[in-house]
Amino acid sequence: MVGSGAGRIAAVAATAFGLVVTVQTTVSAEPRTVDAVFGGYGEWNADPYGSAPGDSIRACDTEADGWSIEVKLDIDRDGTWDRVATTRGHTAPYCTPWKTGNIKEGTPVRVQVTNTGGDATYPKGSLLLSRA
Repeated sequence: MVGSGAGRIAAVAATAFGLVVTVQTTVSAEPRTVDAVFGGYGEWNADPYGSAPGDSIRACDTEADGWSIEVKLDIDRDGTWDRVATTRGHTAPYCTPWKTGNIKEGTPVRVQVTNTGGDATYPKGSLLLSRA
């Protein structure tokens, strides 16, 4: 009887380990790309992936057209931009470093990607609703 109980414990432990590995691999996903209206894109990364930290944004300008790319993050979708990454002042092609900081898992976020030039912002840009 001890042998069968130990076997069950080992099977349950192995199953639990398998579930943990599966959850970790499905949670870790590539950064989500959000296209600007033109000339670049932004990225949102909820969970660490490769060299990209979790809860992070970055902006990438792909064309030397006089416009910069700006990525803004609104944590809790409360209307306040909590984090900004911009390519302003850099020559394209250029991607900003990741702008990161811990956000509680499951927190709703809004990511907006816009084209900016001088004092002008191309209206609205692209929007992504996600969760940390």
